[in-house]
Amino acid sequence: MTDKNRTDHLYDEQYEDLSYEEFQELVAEEAAEDGDKSKKKETKRKKPRWSIRIIAVFISLIMVFQAASMLFDTFRLDALEFLQTSYRLSQNETIQQWKEAVVTISGEGPEGSSKGTGFFINKEGYLLTNHHVIEDHYSIGVTTEKGDVLKGEVLASNADQDLALVKVEGDQPYPYLPIEEKASEAGEHIYVIGNPLSFTKIANEGTVLKKQLTNGRALGISAPIYRGNSGSPVISEQGKVIGVVYAKRKLARPNRQESIGLAVPLAEVNQFLEEELPDE
Repeated sequence: MTDKNRTDHLYDEQYEDLSYEEFQELVAEEAAEDGDKSKKKETKRKKPRWSIRIIAVFISLIMVFQAASMLFDTFRLDALEFLQTSYRLSQNETIQQWKEAVVTISGEGPEGSSKGTGFFINKEGYLLTNHHVIEDHYSIGVTTEKGDVLKGEVLASNADQDLALVKVEGDQPYPYLPIEEKASEAGEHIYVIGNPLSFTKIANEGTVLKKQLTNGRALGISAPIYRGNSGSPVISEQGKVIGVVYAKRKLARPNRQESIGLAVPLAEVNQFLEEELPDE
């Protein structure tokens, strides 16, 4: 309301008996009231904009923290170390041949998509992995060393042994890793090839650990194991599989914690294959 309109408004019959000074006071009071109303309206208009900005900043911070967490998980110091080890080992032609038998197993299930490792055990396209890698999946995809993506069919799966037998159709013969018949011993040098974190066909090495560290049932190995390594073959110096990685375990040490890899031992692997692998 302008000063002129405000003055015209005050020239009402109820104000006829006011003195000039009283009239001016009323004009000033109404001007102050109008100013307060304007400020309140501006404040109300500004609040939503500030609220939107705060929410946007909050969401942006969450996204940044999530991205930083993923980067930390992928590029933490020990991950960089196993990448260096894999690069060194992969210069060996024999290990390059072993890599050709290792595949990436991806699946879709009720909890979303997942990725693990598997490996061919014969040239006909039979491969071995963990039960928990393929459990409850609607579909299974197998990516080979050449980059071919094949449909996998689960022929057998044993939750107690955490082993699964999968068959793919495609060009044969497939490169494969033979299964050892003789049990391994503590101190034996081994290799592990798998798909840890966001990487594929990573080669690592370690030794077979004493049975006391795993309560006797699992095959313990000192090679570093990460998410995605499930289903990786544990390979002897002779190029034969002596176990199948399924987890890792933390051991309490004085002033530190140490992780060891756990694998399904050879005896259980051979028992599973004798019962489930078709004769061809």
